[in-house]
Amino acid sequence: MFAGKKGSVFTLTGLYILTIPFFNGLNVTTYDNSQILGHFGPSTTAFSYAVYVPIFVMLAFLPLGLKLGKQIKVRTMILSVSFLSLIFNTASLFAPTIAWFVLCRSLLAMVSVIGIFASMVPILLKYNPALNMALLYGIFQFIQKGSQHLYQYLGAHFVSFHNWTFGIYFLNVNFLICILLAWYFYKADVAPMKTKFQFDWRGWIILILFFAIILFLCAEGQTRNWFSDPKITLAFAVLFIVAGIYLLHVRFTAEPLINPDVYKYKNVIPGAFLMFYIGLINGTGSVVTGYMTNILGFDPVLGAVTHLSLLIGLCISIPLSTYLLYKRIYLATIWVIGFACYGIYHITLFFRFYPGIDASDFYLPLIFKGFGMGFLFPVSLLYISEGIPPFLSTSRMMTGIIAQAVFASLLGGAVLGTFISNMNVQHKTGLSQQLSPLNKQAEQQLENSKRQFLFMGLSDAEAQKKAEKSLSSQTSQTSMLLAYKDIYLVMSAVCFLPIFIILLFKLWRRPIGRVEVEPIPI
Repeated sequence: MFAGKKGSVFTLTGLYILTIPFFNGLNVTTYDNSQILGHFGPSTTAFSYAVYVPIFVMLAFLPLGLKLGKQIKVRTMILSVSFLSLIFNTASLFAPTIAWFVLCRSLLAMVSVIGIFASMVPILLKYNPALNMALLYGIFQFIQKGSQHLYQYLGAHFVSFHNWTFGIYFLNVNFLICILLAWYFYKADVAPMKTKFQFDWRGWIILILFFAIILFLCAEGQTRNWFSDPKITLAFAVLFIVAGIYLLHVRFTAEPLINPDVYKYKNVIPGAFLMFYIGLINGTGSVVTGYMTNILGFDPVLGAVTHLSLLIGLCISIPLSTYLLYKRIYLATIWVIGFACYGIYHITLFFRFYPGIDASDFYLPLIFKGFGMGFLFPVSLLYISEGIPPFLSTSRMMTGIIAQAVFASLLGGAVLGTFISNMNVQHKTGLSQQLSPLNKQAEQQLENSKRQFLFMGLSDAEAQKKAEKSLSSQTSQTSMLLAYKDIYLVMSAVCFLPIFIILLFKLWRRPIGRVEVEPIPI
C-alpha cells in the first residue's frame, strides 16, 4: 500500500514530514496578529473572535473529521485535503473583511483535522504495534510541539521580509510538498480503516453549542468583567444546562460522542484533571510574550527567536522521557521531573521581571519550560489512554482535549488576562498613592524630568505636564511588572504542589500500562 520497505527509516521520516503542515496550519500566523489587525481594522472584540473562532472550529470538527477520514481512501484523502488546504489558505489572502478571513481560516482548520488523520494512518498501519506506544506518543508529541515553535519562528521571520502574506505563501509551499510526498509514498488507494459510518449528530450539535458558549466567554469575558455582567452570568448558567441536556441525550443514544462509560475507568478522571492542570501551568507563556512585546519592546522576530530555546528543552526531554517510559520507569518519576521543571521555569522568570532585561536572559527558563513540556505532555496522553478500549477512545480523546485545550488553555487564558489586569490596577493605585510631595525620591525624579523638558525649549506648564506623564508611564510599567511577578510566584507554588502530593501519598509508583491507539494519539 505504501512505498518503501516496512520499518524503513526513509519511509518513516517521509510519512512524519507529511503530518507537520497540518499540525501548523494556524501556527504560522501567530506572530503577525498586529499586521492582520491593521489590515482589516476590526474592533478589539471582533478581532478576539477572529483569533478564537478557527481554534474552536478545529476542536468541534475533530470527532466528525476523524469519522469522515476513515471512510475515504487514504491517497485520495491526503491529496484532496492538501489541495483544499492550498485553496482555503490562498483564499485568506483575498478576504475583503475580517469575517471572510475567519471563514477561510476556519475551513483550513477543518481540513487540517482530516489531514492530520490521513497522514497518521500509514504510520499507525506500518509501525503499530511494532513501535512501543510510548515511542509512538513521544514521536508525535515531538513533532507537534517542536514544529509549533519552529513554524511560529518561520512565520515571524517571513513576515519581517514583507508583511503577513508571506506566512500564507510559506504554508502553501508546505502543502505543495505534501502533495509531492503523498504522490510518492501512497501507492495503493484504499481505505484500510473503513467501517460502517455511524455518527452521533445530535450529540455533536450539543457539543458545538457548548463550545460556542465557551467561545463567547473567552472573547468577551474580560471586556465584560465576567460575573459583573448579566450576559456572562447567563452564559455560565446556559453552559450547565447544555451539559445537563447532553447527559439526558446520552441515555437515549447507543453510541454517544462522549460516552460516560469512559469515566468508569479509574485513570480517566485523574488523567483529565492532570491534563487540565498541565494546560493551566503551560498557559502562562502568554505573559512572557506580552512582557517581551509590551514592556521590553521586542519585535516579533526577536520574540520568536527567543522562544526557539524551547526546542532545546524539547529535543532533550521528549526522547529522554520516551526512553524512560519505554524502559518501564515509574510514572511518579516522570511527573515529579516534569512539574519540577515547570516550577523552576516560573520561579526563574519571577526574578527576571524587570526593565532592561536582555533576550539571552530568557533562554534558560524557556529551556526548563521545554523540559517540562517534554516530560509531562506525552505521559499525560499515555496515562489517560491507559487501558481504554478502542470503542471509547474518542470519548477519552475529547475528554482530554476539553480539559486541557478548552478549559485550561483557552478559557483559563482569558481568566488569566483578567487577573493580570485587576492586579495591575491594584499595584498602579498603590504606586500612584506614593507619588506625593512626601516621597522625596519621586519628587526629585519629577524635577529632573521637568528640567530635561525645559532644556528642550518647552514652557514651564508643558514641561510639568510632560514630566508628570513620564512619571505616570513609569508607574504603569512598574505596576505591570509587579502583576507579572505575582502571577509567576503563585504559579511556581502551583507547579511544586503536585510533587509534594505525589511523594506524600506515594502515587503512581508503577510503569505505564497497556495503551491502544484509536483513532489517533493526540
